[in-house]
Amino acid sequence: MGITKKHELRSYWSTNPIHHMPMYSAAMSRTRFETILRFLHFSDNTTSRPRGHPAFDRLHKIRPLIDHFNLKFADLYTPAQNICVDESLIHFTGRLGFKQYIPSKRARYGVKLYKLCERATGYTHKFRIYEGKDQTLEPVGCPDYLGSSGKTVWDLVSPLFGKGYHLYVDNFYTSVALFKHLFLEQIGCCGTARPSRRGYPQRLLTTRLARGQRAALCNDELLAVKWRDKRDVYMLSSIHADTTVQIERATSVVEKPLSVHDYNLHMGGVDFNDQMLAPYLISRRTRRWYKKVSVYLFQLAAYNSYVLYSKAGRTGSFLKFQEEIISELLYPGGSVAPSTSVVSRLHERHFPSVVPGTSTQPPPRKRCRVCSRSGIRRDTRYFCPDCPDHPALCLGECFRKYHTQVHLGT
Repeated sequence: MGITKKHELRSYWSTNPIHHMPMYSAAMSRTRFETILRFLHFSDNTTSRPRGHPAFDRLHKIRPLIDHFNLKFADLYTPAQNICVDESLIHFTGRLGFKQYIPSKRARYGVKLYKLCERATGYTHKFRIYEGKDQTLEPVGCPDYLGSSGKTVWDLVSPLFGKGYHLYVDNFYTSVALFKHLFLEQIGCCGTARPSRRGYPQRLLTTRLARGQRAALCNDELLAVKWRDKRDVYMLSSIHADTTVQIERATSVVEKPLSVHDYNLHMGGVDFNDQMLAPYLISRRTRRWYKKVSVYLFQLAAYNSYVLYSKAGRTGSFLKFQEEIISELLYPGGSVAPSTSVVSRLHERHFPSVVPGTSTQPPPRKRCRVCSRSGIRRDTRYFCPDCPDHPALCLGECFRKYHTQVHLGT
């Protein structure tokens, strides 16, 4: 449904020639699909704690799904050195206590996710769903005085401590205290900074710069940079030195701080992940937020699987990869059967399979899989007037035009 989008759910099962797609009605009836969707659950509601209980979990309905995917994402793939943390939004406009409004996102309203992604592929290594301002997040080893944004980054990055990763974040997460503590855990950080952040050097704020100029201050492992482009850009980094790189533009060559250049190069992992998923998202109106989030997580897992598929040396687009998954789930051997037998096979009507020839009956025949399982013998042989030498093997255009079917037995 993410590949073939229709404006209404019932249109997938419509018999109107404008909307008719036989694959959906062949796989299951609309009533059955709606019944499965209605009773879709991932955890036992009887084990949910009431609101106000110390162990109350707002995400109880999909907690097993979140834990499973986070575990598998981290186990199956090791990301490259450059990673980033940013926000993503699942569109939802219903009533929900932790619904967020982010005007910079296309969805604007919805459920917010914090993602840790690899920049090169957009692979999601770990994610966390925002539960509201009153959520209690206490990662192991995280200092108590770090804010909620710092604790979120710590929780996402903690499995990668001691491995020399380079982390890129935007000004929502950047802070002097966070960068210092992550540097002690062998995680180098770089990000844009808000000048009002506690600990950011005030001398840079009062320094006036012409366009293209920069000013920098260094304290132990941290570098603070102010660079004047169209406006003032503030950077904080524990990766870079105070060096520049020349960038060729259409009419001139611009000298840019290396920290700014690398930030622009490596920060877009989460946006790249959202971009790859956007054409295939299944966005349906529902009052049940957890159903929409659960379907999104399955699609996120599908994209991560595509990254692994590509890393294994296989070629093809994400669309082609999804089509192969659908074929493997619906059709035997993953290949779509010719002509109208696709639909009839899914209904378990007569679907022929090739029976090799024998000494007494040399021409290959076809046996119906459904009838043979029921103890009924029904073999067929095909004749084509244009192919007299190979009457049973003709599957070309002439077969579709002129063939006649002869039943051999009942």
